Amino acid sequence: MAGLALAPAAAGKVHGIVPPRNPAANVAPSPNYDNCQSDGYCVDEPPCYAPASFAAQFSSPDCVDAEVQAIDNARAKEGVGPMYLPSDYASLTAQEQLLVVIDLERVGRGLPPIAGIVASMDGVAQKGTQVAGAPAGTFEDPAFPGGFQIGAGARFAWRCHGSASGFSCDGSGQPGAAIAAGGDINALDADYGWMYDDGPGGSNFDCRTPTASGCWGHRDNILGRYPTRSAFTSGAWGSSLAAGAKRRTTLVMGAGALQPDGAGGPQGNFTAIFAAVVGRARLVYTWKQARAAGAGRPTG
Repeated sequence: MAGLALAPAAAGKVHGIVPPRNPAANVAPSPNYDNCQSDGYCVDEPPCYAPASFAAQFSSPDCVDAEVQAIDNARAKEGVGPMYLPSDYASLTAQEQLLVVIDLERVGRGLPPIAGIVASMDGVAQKGTQVAGAPAGTFEDPAFPGGFQIGAGARFAWRCHGSASGFSCDGSGQPGAAIAAGGDINALDADYGWMYDDGPGGSNFDCRTPTASGCWGHRDNILGRYPTRSAFTSGAWGSSLAAGAKRRTTLVMGAGALQPDGAGGPQGNFTAIFAAVVGRARLVYTWKQARAAGAGRPTG
């Protein structure tokens, strides 16, 4: 998982468990929507599995409802309210669905939402869903390539401070954070693994022991407190930093999905990459659109 640049919270009252705190243990999904056991074996039974019709079943209303119930039960253990999907959720692309569920996890805990998806960042995230030259199904955390630019009029924001040698910038060399998941049936399934099964003994490959540095790393990146104001920006990844007047930043993301289709295995891979930017970033799908369609609001 890519490093995360932390900054002070920029929202109202925080609810539930947020970084640097993490859950004490994984939460088994209830209901067990995909009928999977601790050894990874999944039974071909409803609501999310059916013999010879994997892909169709993964997007069925019954499967989605069961996934949301499981997420709501896990959220309740943290004192976080239910997740309400937008009315058009079923018609959204997998990338748009990832923005919706990730933002619902953030705003449900009082954190500011990701403003939307940047097309060029989608391209970066998509490359992580199938690693070039690797066997089919191989996935990895996406990373910005050298020289990557967010788009005309926008620059990456960094949280930097003065030091004896000049300036020191938080993070591990990437201007944001990234997550990836493999063998998941849809965006909600990926979200459950990232948020509630990311600790020791769970689905996180980087958390095989209780003291492993990667434990809860996906969750930490989803709930990251990214820079909300920045006096330092980078025009292109790898270029030198330039000081300027402190300006407000916008949290954006890219998402990738290798959709499950039943060929070579029924499940898919999902990725996301996050960054705060200064300037106007062109968004192809926004949290504002999701909110207009009812995201975060009960329908009854």
